[in-house]
Amino acid sequence: MLINTVVSAAFKNSLGQYDVKRIYIFNIADINKYFKHIEINFFPKKEIHLNVKCPMCGEKHCYSYDIANIINGSMVIGGCENIGYPIFFIGDKEKVEEKINKYKEVNEKIYAMF
Repeated sequence: MLINTVVSAAFKNSLGQYDVKRIYIFNIADINKYFKHIEINFFPKKEIHLNVKCPMCGEKHCYSYDIANIINGSMVIGGCENIGYPIFFIGDKEKVEEKINKYKEVNEKIYAMF
């Protein structure tokens, strides 16, 4: 069984757009080098904890994920707890890009209605 060791991480920036970076799973602890306002911690039971300063509401949100889900190709999504809008995606490149494109499409349609 082959495991893809590269994941894509997309975090919403202060302009409301997603910044996307490809990161080796072994270097995920360095994610804060690529994205500001993110703290990452690992815990013994293969859990990853992310503390993210939300670009939408300004508050810090905390998330916990099983690292195996990311390695196995699943995508994790973290959203603003106050607004209910996704602020980051981490996982398989195609899945992350598909989600971002879907949100861009929806936003473009909303803006077009105004």
